[in-house]
Amino acid sequence: MKSAPIIQLSFAIVSEVFGTTFMKMSDGFTHPVFGLATAACYIISFALLTLALKHLSLGMAYGIWGGVGTLLTTLIGIVVWDDPFSVIVGIGMIAVVAGIALLSKGTQEAEEAAAEAAEATA
Repeated sequence: MKSAPIIQLSFAIVSEVFGTTFMKMSDGFTHPVFGLATAACYIISFALLTLALKHLSLGMAYGIWGGVGTLLTTLIGIVVWDDPFSVIVGIGMIAVVAGIALLSKGTQEAEEAAAEAAEATA
């Protein structure tokens, strides 16, 4: 896996997290500057995700994008807006991280097996 798609995916995640944060700050889109920032961030995020999907599997890329985005926005909510945190929330966050790790590992193993099979038939 090349680094450019991972970098694109990383920036897509960061942009999505900023977009979601700006959405909260827009207070139901009553603050136009934050509403416009939300739209801009989501456009950038989807554009970068689209580019990353040229080289990454859909399930892995979307799983990482959604999972890491959810994890980061949850942390921002807890730290910035005093969103509730409990043991259950903590377990959920750990489950998200574990799910991303398993998804990535499984995809990597499947890609390696496919590459080996292609080499064996070549």
